[in-house]
Amino acid sequence: MFNSVAALEAIFQEFEESDDDEDQADDSTAVVTSQLRHFVIQEYLANPLLFDPAECTLDGSPKPCLDQLRGHKFHLRAYCVASGALQVYLFDKILALFSAVPYSTPVVRSDQDGDPEPLDLSAHLTNTSLQTHRGEDGVRLFRELETCHILSGSTRPFTAKDMSQIIEQMVVVLRETFKAALENPNHFQPLPNAFELFGVDFMVTDDSEADSRINVSLLEINAEPAIELTGPRLSWILSDLFDAMAKTCVQPFFDSSKQVDGMSWAVGANRDGLIKCFEQEVRAPE
Repeated sequence: MFNSVAALEAIFQEFEESDDDEDQADDSTAVVTSQLRHFVIQEYLANPLLFDPAECTLDGSPKPCLDQLRGHKFHLRAYCVASGALQVYLFDKILALFSAVPYSTPVVRSDQDGDPEPLDLSAHLTNTSLQTHRGEDGVRLFRELETCHILSGSTRPFTAKDMSQIIEQMVVVLRETFKAALENPNHFQPLPNAFELFGVDFMVTDDSEADSRINVSLLEINAEPAIELTGPRLSWILSDLFDAMAKTCVQPFFDSSKQVDGMSWAVGANRDGLIKCFEQEVRAPE
């Protein structure tokens, strides 16, 4: 995380020092790893929607009192299926993945030489792959957060209406994302007799000055998502996901009565746990 050119240069310097250490430990002729890196710079969203995962207990223990709750940053991990050429679906069982410690606004401090000091990112990183030591402590089903208190700004309960609005925004974001992908056929080419599963991460912000207070932004899309990080407690949603994929993407090839056209399954409608986000006929180049 950085907020200046100097801080960005310091990050690159850390990578170079790491590469030097690797070179000293390994005399092989392999290409220096820095030559293989690709960096994506994203705007940091400093007003995340906050909950305390402790309010949604895993073992049935009593919930903390309101004054004991501490807001944690989280992101939503959703599973998306792109089928044929092209229909796009959002699986309606969505995960909320929380940071290890309560959120605080990032503050960049400088050392005696004026160089930026390393920033503790534990309040800002929500990736389960970086918190495997926590097990399932930071993983909740999104719908489990209903009635939990919003801790970014007001402390009102999170409602089913709030949740529906977020999912509706996710549908719109996915639709616009795949529309944009179709504009770049060198990178994305849907095939009529194939389907693919993606892991899609969303950030949710709480902006009291916006027309819509709760807003959704795309964080990233992952091919070959690490579904094993869902954890044992919620592994049942993967069975539901695979069943839905089989019914929607595979079964119609073997049972013509299961085939549906775009008119009978409208965008935004939910069948078997899949919400249709997008449909467009894509013709192969002649």
